[in-house]
Amino acid sequence: ANPHLRKDGIEGLAYNFLDLSLVLNNQRALEMLLDKINLRSDAGRQLLAWLEPFKTYNKETGKNSVDMRRMKDAFGGIGGRMHTFGTGKFGKITSTYYPEVNLFDAIVNNKIVYIALPTMGKAEAASNFGKMAVGDYRTAVSWVQALPKNKRPWPPTLCFFDEAGSYVTPAWARIFEQARSAHQVLVPAVQTMANLDAVSEELRAMVIGNTWTKIMFKLGEAETIKALTDIIGKEKYGALNVGYGESESNSKQASNAADSSMGSAQSKNVTMREVEDYRVRPTTLSKLPKGEAIVLYGNSKLYHIKIPMVDFTQQFYDKIGKFEVNKIPGRRVEGLDIASHIDRLITD
Repeated sequence: ANPHLRKDGIEGLAYNFLDLSLVLNNQRALEMLLDKINLRSDAGRQLLAWLEPFKTYNKETGKNSVDMRRMKDAFGGIGGRMHTFGTGKFGKITSTYYPEVNLFDAIVNNKIVYIALPTMGKAEAASNFGKMAVGDYRTAVSWVQALPKNKRPWPPTLCFFDEAGSYVTPAWARIFEQARSAHQVLVPAVQTMANLDAVSEELRAMVIGNTWTKIMFKLGEAETIKALTDIIGKEKYGALNVGYGESESNSKQASNAADSSMGSAQSKNVTMREVEDYRVRPTTLSKLPKGEAIVLYGNSKLYHIKIPMVDFTQQFYDKIGKFEVNKIPGRRVEGLDIASHIDRLITD
């Protein structure tokens, strides 16, 4: 959406999910959009050219009009999915024309952005919303890359993607390749390797190949354990085997009881052999206690760490007071706001 408005208000209007949903599903909403656009401008002519395949001849009016059924078939219900994000609790975030959160601004100014996805209540919608958020983040990273090196964030921005398997896409591969130069630290948290393989084996290889530090907590899935032990690798070491032997003998002649002999012997055998085995055995990953992890740093250094649990007392909460979010007023812009004319969009 372009925040720079023309004085006549015809073009430069911001738009949101609900506007797009109504335009793709409602004939009158599309006509309202066409009325607001300067059809002689480049953008107007491009829109008309894009709508051309969906036009049909209307015998009653004797004019060509857009066939909404044909448009719905072409877009496969995307208008309906946009309506989900433009209304309800999602709509409270996506329906504004002047959002408070700007990912690019947050990155370059070291701000904290927290996005909570309702994956339990609305799994599919939350997954799609997460994919869109990552897409916006990727765009912001491309803008950061265009900055001079001395203006890129330092220390690097930490981006933690919890339950990343719920919204991972093939586009992630390029983020891991390019974000490093934009001073971005990406931390995708997945439960199993299958979360990455569900997209493609290429994505799995690119994520593993572009992550310098790998942190492994207790795992229960055999294929993931095997994959991680293979990533950690094997090492060769010398196995020392020590053997001891002891023997005694006692003999005498039957004809002469006094003529007898006794003897004893001891032996020690030491051997060294070369053995190759996993640096971390699979059973170690499957039996890690809570709060402990194996850390592979740079594919060479290996650590067994314990993470302390941090908790706060009620006294601490009483002292700091109620949690509040800083509200930063954004630049107000005029929006398309088709939903405000809902009465005109409903047929009798």
